[in-house]
Amino acid sequence: MTDHLRNLVVRVQGELRALAADALVPIRMRRGRRKAESVEADARIGGWISVILPTKDVERYIDACLRSLLGQGYWRIEVVVVDDGSTDGTRRRLSRWERRDSRVRVLGVDYSDPNAARNHAIDHARGEYLAFLDGDDILLAGAYRDLVESLERTGSDFAVGAYDRLVGRRRSPAAFWVDEAHQTPLERITVAEHPEIMVNAVQWSKLYRRRFWDAASMRFPEGGHFQDQIVSAKAYARAAAFDVLHRRIVSWRIRQDGSSMTQQTVLPRQIGDRFATTFAALELLEHEGGPALARARLTQYLSNDIAIAAAQLPGMGEEAYAALRSGLTQLAPAQEQVDVWHDVPAESKVLYALILSDDQRRARAYIAMGGLDLLRHRLITVDGVPYVGLPYFDAPEAGLSREWFRAAPREIRAFAA
Repeated sequence: MTDHLRNLVVRVQGELRALAADALVPIRMRRGRRKAESVEADARIGGWISVILPTKDVERYIDACLRSLLGQGYWRIEVVVVDDGSTDGTRRRLSRWERRDSRVRVLGVDYSDPNAARNHAIDHARGEYLAFLDGDDILLAGAYRDLVESLERTGSDFAVGAYDRLVGRRRSPAAFWVDEAHQTPLERITVAEHPEIMVNAVQWSKLYRRRFWDAASMRFPEGGHFQDQIVSAKAYARAAAFDVLHRRIVSWRIRQDGSSMTQQTVLPRQIGDRFATTFAALELLEHEGGPALARARLTQYLSNDIAIAAAQLPGMGEEAYAALRSGLTQLAPAQEQVDVWHDVPAESKVLYALILSDDQRRARAYIAMGGLDLLRHRLITVDGVPYVGLPYFDAPEAGLSREWFRAAPREIRAFAA
């Protein structure tokens, strides 16, 4: 059996176990509640996980979120909820959970900032381990059991698992680059040994030792969005060792009503925040991990995060477009820096080139013509070099160097598949 097939079998088995485990959630919740009642609050330290849960207007989702937390087989969990000025029925639902289960503590604040709310909750957390979850997400069955078992076995500073997406009631894979980073389980590694893992920059997929969190001076920068990027960069750069799990830990909810601020990608402020956290993370990685590590992360940003933002160009107004072009102008290295550009997908490189030259008309037309749909086009070899025959490939009037069309390794794999 090949490694790929073996990993696929393991993942399918895990998914089947998770489905079966869901039916046991009410039983595990009652058992966990009873066991926790026998432990004094001040004694809930060794072996306990403090889960930091900021909430704001998540009335529709919070019950499912808390059921997924409190229904874990690993019952030593204290949920530190910080309700940041909810105006719907969130606080009422939280109060019911707090009365029902001693593992839930609700703190009320009015920061209007989830990062400040997280920091406030961390100051009140008591557990040996530290984890994070958002009030609209779902923790998958067995997640904390497997994360804790890994850390107890290896002694690493933190463990990180994969995640998937939840739209309505339907789960689907996350971006393929996240699954690829988790394809092989790894123990006691460093980011220099596995830089691919930096694409998993969210906090709700990780379990930290609290002593590492404090020793590494970890804190959420307050104000703005996408601050997970900076916190993850610190964790990866400062950890002596961490574990990578193959399994998925969390289902990340994609809200169909557009009410999640981090999922709104056409607002000028969101675009500005995206680039600000990118620059901060890259600066930190270069200072603490060296140029090679920062270069690897820059390649990831251009291939993934910034590409997703640029793909939303058709829905952007002029102010948002200006923010996108400004950020890209500062971020994009010179075209001669081939150690970065050769690994960035051609479909994104061509779009970037049009935006950088301020050819907004062609940039929008490029997307409309399917420029971001790779397999609609052909792989073309010229003098032994692979290119993608994207829109404007043979259009001198567009002023695009052929190098922008050079296929990246992952595109070549996609064509081969």
